[in-house]
Amino acid sequence: MLGLVLLVANIPVYRYLFRVFFGSRDEFREAVKYSFTPDLLSLFRGRYWKDQFGEAKLSFFFFCCVMAVVVEFVVLRSLLLMMF
Repeated sequence: MLGLVLLVANIPVYRYLFRVFFGSRDEFREAVKYSFTPDLLSLFRGRYWKDQFGEAKLSFFFFCCVMAVVVEFVVLRSLLLMMF
C-alpha cells in the first residue's frame, strides 16, 4: 500500500527527472526509438554512439525513478517501524 502511495506521490519527481534527462518529448521519443533499434543497424547508419547515449539516458531515467521510490519506501518503513 505504501509503495502505491509513493508511486503516485512521486509524479512531480518523475517530471523533474524527465526534464533533467531529456528536456523535451522529442528527445525522449528519440531515446525510445534508439532502444528498439538493433545496435548493428545503428552502427551501419553511423549512429552507434548516439544510440548508446540515448539508451543510457533512458536506462538512467528509469533507474532514478525506481530508486527514488525504493529509498523513500525504505526510509518511511523504518520510521514507521520505529514509531510502533
